[in-house]
Amino acid sequence: MDKQLHELNRNRTIPIFNCDYDLFDTHLEFYTAMGFEMSYYQKAPYRFSSVQKDGIGEFSFYGVKKFEEEGNIGGCYVVVPNIRSIYEELKANLKAYYGKIPSKGTPRFSRLNQTAEDWRVNITDPAGNTIIIGESLGDSTTLMKKEDERVKALESKFEKAYTQAYRFAYSKEDYLAARNTIEAALLKFKEDVTNELLFKAKVLQTEIYVLLGQADKANDALQEVEKITLTADEQANVKESIERLQELREELF
Repeated sequence: MDKQLHELNRNRTIPIFNCDYDLFDTHLEFYTAMGFEMSYYQKAPYRFSSVQKDGIGEFSFYGVKKFEEEGNIGGCYVVVPNIRSIYEELKANLKAYYGKIPSKGTPRFSRLNQTAEDWRVNITDPAGNTIIIGESLGDSTTLMKKEDERVKALESKFEKAYTQAYRFAYSKEDYLAARNTIEAALLKFKEDVTNELLFKAKVLQTEIYVLLGQADKANDALQEVEKITLTADEQANVKESIERLQELREELF
């Protein structure tokens, strides 16, 4: 009993998210598909449940009867020391359960992305709540300040636009703003852009179209990026983008 009480009372934070009362069990299904375990379930007098997973934590959910009118979408950031292993495990669990990774719409599970301050995966559940799981690269304030200074010092308008589009897509999940930014950059500033940067920009554009469900545009962008010839050294420098391009090919075909 003492051991059980110690575990129950250890210092921790449990976020409580609102979700649709009528889709409560469907909502929980997404979390169990990722590998979370049900730690509490209540159907009456009100809908409430908790799920937990070692290495990530515990989340609770409250069913709101008029969710579309009154539901408040929430979110939280979970800090972990091993984001790659957690990402691969959650991804494998989702693929095993659904047969594919839900990468667009709601719910969705993002790829592992690097921002100025961390490596992260963004998870949006069926109610629209967003959980960011990330591994820090250092003090976020210092890193963001350095990144802002780096971007401000860039002479290339194209590279500045690419950086902004990347931030819209992977830090804010504002895919429309990311699409518009990269499209404008490719139209106005493409002259004197290195092969490496152009390749990365076209891969980013392809992925944004995929995330927006614009398959025709994604296929067109994919064909364009495959026409870019890279040297061996350039391929080594854009290895991550090449890997992502292969994932996009598989997703589109």
